Amino acid sequence: MMASSDYEIITDPWNPKCVRACCMYFPGKELEDTELLLEKIRGKLDERIHNHTLADDYRIINDQIVKSQGFDVDFSKLRYLFNFQPAFLDDIDTDTGRDFFGRLSVEAIEIYNKTEGTGFEFVEVEKANIYSNSGEVFFITFVAKDPWNQTKVFQAKIIHVFCREIVHSFCRLKPQSTSNMC
Repeated sequence: MMASSDYEIITDPWNPKCVRACCMYFPGKELEDTELLLEKIRGKLDERIHNHTLADDYRIINDQIVKSQGFDVDFSKLRYLFNFQPAFLDDIDTDTGRDFFGRLSVEAIEIYNKTEGTGFEFVEVEKANIYSNSGEVFFITFVAKDPWNQTKVFQAKIIHVFCREIVHSFCRLKPQSTSNMC
């Protein structure tokens, strides 16, 4: 059984389970490919609409992370690049694509089925977010079907600390309250 704290985002920077987005560079000191990555994450930026300061972006992303527990973040609202980013599921050049998150989702739903006494079967990954710090935390939203072929949306939080195994923090049905948080 999961403790309620497994579902909550911890924002205390002194807590090792803290998830708080940080900017990946100082404004004006961006790496050469930063703008291309930002366009890939959020699309082309219309300066007239998104004239945020870095402090504005910190507030926007961290508020969304807390409200959606890391699963539903609207990256199009951001001007800067953070260590909390969407996964590019269809990129074949990354090791965190659709196949990788599919395998993690299959494991998560198997654990959920054992714990809850259900018979869900993985269907597909909808999206995933990655928080990189002293490891990676994956926030995966995926679809599974029950024995009657009715689909349900699930969320799984999975932690991968560098040089250690992957730990499944939790898997649950997606709460109604986290949809449309952004």
